[in-house]
Amino acid sequence: MRGNFPVPATLIAILVLAGCASAPVANNSLGEAHAAYRLAADDPQVRVRAPVELALAERSLAQAERSWRDGKDAGLVAHQAYLAAQRSRIAQKTAQYRGAEATVATSSEQRNRIVLEAREREAAVAKAQARTAQLALAEVEAEKRAQELGRSDARESEPPRKSERQKSAELAAELRSLKSQVADLKAQQTGRGWVLTLRNDLLFDSGSATLKPGAQRVADNLAQLMRRQPDRDIAIEGFTDSAGSIEANRKLSAGRAAAMKGALVARGIDPGRIDSRGYGPAFPVASNDTSTGRQLNRRVEIVINPS
Repeated sequence: MRGNFPVPATLIAILVLAGCASAPVANNSLGEAHAAYRLAADDPQVRVRAPVELALAERSLAQAERSWRDGKDAGLVAHQAYLAAQRSRIAQKTAQYRGAEATVATSSEQRNRIVLEAREREAAVAKAQARTAQLALAEVEAEKRAQELGRSDARESEPPRKSERQKSAELAAELRSLKSQVADLKAQQTGRGWVLTLRNDLLFDSGSATLKPGAQRVADNLAQLMRRQPDRDIAIEGFTDSAGSIEANRKLSAGRAAAMKGALVARGIDPGRIDSRGYGPAFPVASNDTSTGRQLNRRVEIVINPS
């Protein structure tokens, strides 16, 4: 996974030039984005528990810096800087949530509390994603204004960038194709992004963390999807039923998630794009009192993060 993410060195240059820059609004926004990113990057829990989200924030901040250095429209730089700050805050909230997950016990009171926090987090992420979509639209409008003023010469040779709506539509089409090729695959769009669910009995033998031969086709199809969606990272999460000890189930679920990650890396996918973890019996989707419910709880979920 991505490790520590140092604060970009251009922060010093930005602060020095803030008094004489031609776009003070953009500079202020960049300063706020740097402060938000540094607060997240300096938190060891964020680096450990939300590396994917932190990397997305770093990527957005770098994009804002490039736009500022290239002298692009101040409104565009401000929008990109705001997006970087939002993603830094999302990384902090995600780390806090996953820290709570790590300490969850089996009592119903604790499970209910975590479920409530999960819903609140998904609502917050959904709100942030809605704001991100608005910023993307504003970014397109800013680029159009720049073209009208004759400031888009440097971008004329670049291929047109796809809108968030186009990217979302392409991903939805990819997932429909994937569902037609992988039996019993479930796909659901949530505040965290698209969540793909596969039953463990399709991928592993009972008590094993070694992929079945039939699971290799699943890995093939998922690797193809990631190659066609190079801007998207994923998280692989393993779950079990409540039979057996909690610690043994957590180790088994973590091993299964790691096995799926290893299969994707073996197919040429950058390991830095994949986060894997195991939750054991936490977050059941059905009752563990029935064999059908236990079978549903034994699963692997693949979360496709927003680009």
